[in-house]
Amino acid sequence: MTKPRNGGERRAQILREATGLFAQHGFDGASVRAIARACGITEAAIYRHFDHKVHLYEEVIRTKAEQHDIGARLQEHAGKGTIEDALRTVATNVLDLADRDPELMRLMFNNTLETGTVATVLFREVRLPYISFLSQELEQRMGAGEIREVEPFITSRCFVGMVMDCALNINVWEEINDTDFQAGDVICNNVPIFARGLVGSADETVGAKTGSVT
Repeated sequence: MTKPRNGGERRAQILREATGLFAQHGFDGASVRAIARACGITEAAIYRHFDHKVHLYEEVIRTKAEQHDIGARLQEHAGKGTIEDALRTVATNVLDLADRDPELMRLMFNNTLETGTVATVLFREVRLPYISFLSQELEQRMGAGEIREVEPFITSRCFVGMVMDCALNINVWEEINDTDFQAGDVICNNVPIFARGLVGSADETVGAKTGSVT
């Protein structure tokens, strides 16, 4: 291993080794001692670059998010096509991300049982850009009368959560059900169903507001 020549290189090395260990063992399972050992340095050297373990974890997630620039990728498709196209954009981007960066998916999988700041940073940096993009799309399309009235954030979070679950577990499905589902199968099956639920008639929307059943 080439020895880092300056503080910037050392910091990058720490982030790189920490990313791998957090992905493999989760936040609690990856100790600062293990990260230091992987870097060939002392724990004190870690703390010269990061105030505490949570700070290191936050930087790992932020670095991953910056590499993928999720928000910018989504904004290229803002306001284009139908609501089904918007849903397809989100689903395709999530599943492409899972394919491009399995390490990030392992970080997310291990993060599911975390609480507090550790859970918040991954939600904010990775999940929230998808939710925010879809929320904006829903609000605009409700205003244009394209879709029925819904609560944008709740609806977006449910859809993104569904796709994220598919991204995290698609390989597990193969082992349990002896199937060979691909990312495209998830999109083709789920996106039209969700889109049809959003494109309700005016009568259905009025009924939902008043609580009447038609």
